[in-house]
Amino acid sequence: MSKLDTATDRFNQALDRLEASLNRQALKLQSAARAQAEVDRLKTDRSAMAEELDQVKSDARRLNELNERASATLSEAIEGIREVLAQE
Repeated sequence: MSKLDTATDRFNQALDRLEASLNRQALKLQSAARAQAEVDRLKTDRSAMAEELDQVKSDARRLNELNERASATLSEAIEGIREVLAQE
């Protein structure tokens, strides 16, 4: 082989290595972009779940208050019935 052929081969090998390196970098960037998209989706889901949890807590407090009022009303009604029965 001539010096020109040797130099051409070395140049082509260097280009092949550069291309392989660029392909690896592109794959890493794609992977990072997918990971970032997943993180963004998870943040959105977390935010929605936090809002839903706040709503559920609010509903639970409201239901607890209604339960306490109903219990008090029932207790009063039961006491009234007992008084009426005791008078007979």
